[in-house]
Formats: sequence, structure tokens, C-alpha cells
Amino acid sequence: MKQSYVKPTIETTERMRKVKSRGTSIEKEMEKLLKGLKIKYHRQPKLEGNPDFRIKGTNVLIFCDSSFWHGRREKEITGKAFRKNREYWVNKLKNNKKRDERIRSKLRRDGWSVWRFWDTDINKNQVKVKSRLLRIIDAQ
Repeated sequence: MKQSYVKPTIETTERMRKVKSRGTSIEKEMEKLLKGLKIKYHRQPKLEGNPDFRIKGTNVLIFCDSSFWHGRREKEITGKAFRKNREYWVNKLKNNKKRDERIRSKLRRDGWSVWRFWDTDINKNQVKVKSRLLRIIDAQ
């Protein structure tokens, strides 16, 4: 069944224009982790989906995903987090997740190894992120 389009409010549109897509705090934290592990990388490689990092000498791409924008939490997916324009936000986040999967599939078909890290892990569970990064690199 095709989703109907729900027009965002002017307030929502203005707020979304201010959202950064490059140089975010989670990207800066990931960059610190990569540098600390002495992993060489390219920032913002010009590839479909705008990955945040490409590990030099490998086919590894890293995306740093916001829990909100990429639909990690149940309260946003179900709409319970929204008092205004609930239908718009539920559709927006659902479409973001579909787009993420479509991009991941295309990049994998093109030979890339795609890895996504959540903002909360990057900011609060850096031991886990470092361990995962090392396993990814070791597998190359």
C-alpha cells in the first residue's frame, strides 16, 4: 500500500533546514576513535548515501547514524514521541530506514563493506565501538 504524503509544517521545515549533515558531533567523535586506533581514513567520500568515512586501503565504509533520524528507538517509530505532526514524522523515519537499507544494498552490490554505528554507542560506549572497528579492520 502506497504511503500518502503528509506535508510538514513550516516550523518543521525550518527546524530541519538547520540540521547538519556533515561535521556532526558524532562524526567528530568517530574521527577521534579512528585516529586513536591509528586507522587511516578518508572523510566524506563521494559515494551514494554519503558515508561518513572510508577506511584507506580497504573497501570499508562507515556511517555514523543518529538514533532519531535513522529510527532506532521504538517511541519514534511508533509515533509516541511526537505530539505534533505525528503522521509526518512516522512516515519520515520509516522512509529514512528504507533509504538506509536501499543504499546499503547498492553499496554492497558495488563491492563495499558497509558498517553503521549509532550515535549513542559512539558517544557513550567507545570501548565497544573501538573493539568493533578493530574486528572490521582485521577482517580485511
